[in-house]
Amino acid sequence: MQKNFVPLYVVKKGDTLNSIAKKFNVNPTQILVENYITPAGIKEGVILSITKS
Repeated sequence: MQKNFVPLYVVKKGDTLNSIAKKFNVNPTQILVENYITPAGIKEGVILSITKS
């Protein structure tokens, strides 16, 4: 199975872990694991890598 990569996503003001996950149709836990962060790490300006399977 080939994965499609969204190289970078910059967290914007008002974003939450769940809203970002919903935007990319991925599991919120997947975002945390891929980026080695905790939910508290989702702050404005943080750059995330999001893999869509």
